[in-house]
Amino acid sequence: MLFDDPALRQLKNTFEKEKVKKEGFVKASDRGFGFLEVDRESFFITPNDMKNIVNGDRIRAVIEEDGNGKSHAVPEKLIEAYLKRFVGKVLFVGGKLNIVPDHPSINIRMQADDHRKDKSQKLENGDWVICNLTSHALEKKFFRASLDEFICKKNDPKAPWSVSLRRYDLPLTEPEDAEFKFLEDSLPREDMSAVPFVTIDSEHTEDMDDALYIEKDGDNYKLYTAIADPTGYIAEDTPLNHLAAHRAFSIYLPGRDIPMLPRILSQNLCSLRADEARPALVGVMTITKDGELLKDKTVFKLAKIQSHGKLIYNEISDYLEGVAGAKFTPSEEIKPILSLLVEFTKVRDHYRSTHAASFKNRPDYEFVLKDNGALDHIEVNHRRIANQIVEEAMIVSNVAAGDFLAEKLNSGIFNIHCGFDMQKKKDIVELLEKEKCPFDEDKLDTIEEYNKVRRFAVDNNNDYLDSRIRKLQEYSEISITPGPHYALGVENYATWTSPIRKYGDMVNHRLIKSLIANTVKPTLPDEDLLKEMNDARRTNRMAERDVRDWLYVEFLEPEIEKKTVFNGEIFDISRGGLKVILTENGAMIFVPFSFISESKEDLILSGDTGEAFVKGNLVKRLGDPIKVRIVEVNKETRSVVGAPSEPFGGLILPDPSASKRNRNNFNRRR
Repeated sequence: MLFDDPALRQLKNTFEKEKVKKEGFVKASDRGFGFLEVDRESFFITPNDMKNIVNGDRIRAVIEEDGNGKSHAVPEKLIEAYLKRFVGKVLFVGGKLNIVPDHPSINIRMQADDHRKDKSQKLENGDWVICNLTSHALEKKFFRASLDEFICKKNDPKAPWSVSLRRYDLPLTEPEDAEFKFLEDSLPREDMSAVPFVTIDSEHTEDMDDALYIEKDGDNYKLYTAIADPTGYIAEDTPLNHLAAHRAFSIYLPGRDIPMLPRILSQNLCSLRADEARPALVGVMTITKDGELLKDKTVFKLAKIQSHGKLIYNEISDYLEGVAGAKFTPSEEIKPILSLLVEFTKVRDHYRSTHAASFKNRPDYEFVLKDNGALDHIEVNHRRIANQIVEEAMIVSNVAAGDFLAEKLNSGIFNIHCGFDMQKKKDIVELLEKEKCPFDEDKLDTIEEYNKVRRFAVDNNNDYLDSRIRKLQEYSEISITPGPHYALGVENYATWTSPIRKYGDMVNHRLIKSLIANTVKPTLPDEDLLKEMNDARRTNRMAERDVRDWLYVEFLEPEIEKKTVFNGEIFDISRGGLKVILTENGAMIFVPFSFISESKEDLILSGDTGEAFVKGNLVKRLGDPIKVRIVEVNKETRSVVGAPSEPFGGLILPDPSASKRNRNNFNRRR
């Protein structure tokens, strides 16, 4: 037969070999079409072909040319589906169960099969669920999913938290409480219950894991940091320890927290409550009058302590800063301790600002909830003297632990940061030359030169340089071997001050305790534990970001009609617009190019340099202030869009409402 003709098969094979094929990732647009991203190339995908793929899919495509010589990609094979386990919303169509994936760049619906083990909860439109993709359209001509878990109802006030946590397969609750027995009665502990340790925390904090005491030793300061001791209750080879290792961190979301450990441990047995005896691991650090830590004088000891007072950040700050009408007055026992802590803090801050570099003082934003779990308001908490006391005490304590573990074991859980990303050296050099920052090009990879550059940015109030440095540096990492932390300006940094909240701190506790008590060495951390901790840190941060985005959309929607003008700071600049942080509440909003200028020729936004030019003149840079108002919120994508409230660079501001109408008309025509 003709179909079996060897010559025909050969011709077909030749045609196949001559086809140009590319493998890459799909990037969808909000206008139906998409692109195949391959290294630094991008190929158009038609709306019709996009029906069989979704944003994020890894595919192989044939690159074809149309009659005008323009290339486009025709999807041929699915390499890896982007959708696997995903969050979706229920939608019944003609009585059949469908799922709409909850993703800002995926706009499809697919039929689904209800495979829940417990089907007692009746499904309704808009309910939030967990699904797994069972069929992909590029392989089987249609999308289909398995519905495996009910999360919550459509209008549940707790939806932002529940949905965000389950999206990343994170737990909704803390581990179950149980009866716990202290396991280390046989270890000798120094009785330090008479030492007037104090805790400094927020008013509603229950998991208090650090307490401080300080005294003078000649010209030096002797800082005592007492840390809660959960490893005294949790043996290494137990189910709870394995669960803590898997969770790795307590989860702190806006308005809610999910402890890593059972609350009976984190908020009771281990919490350093005032006037209650607690086992603790105590570090004693000696700091010179110039702020230098004398690492050879650091001592760690097992102790029994008793907090002599729970102090509240704002109340202590009011007292120390001399605010009229301050509610707090310290006892005669605590008063001199607070005075010494302030001295120590100023000395250490000066030392770090001259040997490393200070961080920009940014406020914290506290989400205050109503009784039903909905957002009530956002409080702005600025970093005050009490916060600085705790910060400086924890930093020097963790530096001491890092040096101790590096010297004794060459192992532990270390936080490392390698300074500049030297693959971007050309950009770094160009930036420093442009900003007239003194530097030695041959030493840019050293901790000293990195911090010299950062100090120049801070000392000269150069927010642009500070912002660009952040984009040209490495990310901080967790490591099981010692390494420098450039951003802190230290050779070693190992946290041990939050064992109630961080499993890595529990590991370091066990290592330190084995050294000072001469007990059996615990298992040294390995790459598997490191991966679990890094994964947990990443997913926890994404869940926190998702909840914030959700709450900000609800919070800022009423400001559209009010036409409220917000003060903002330019966080990022790209070709498509500006990312702006609102200083009043911490929200991140997007200001599109089309809301800044009607003319594409007059305005240039450079993502490479983080600058905005109008007719060739520099008008805005990263870190610059900008006034904006909210013009649009999208509850589906949890995004907030703003527009400048006043023109800059002589531009005429476009009418955002007209731009929105044009976009909506286009989408309706699709």
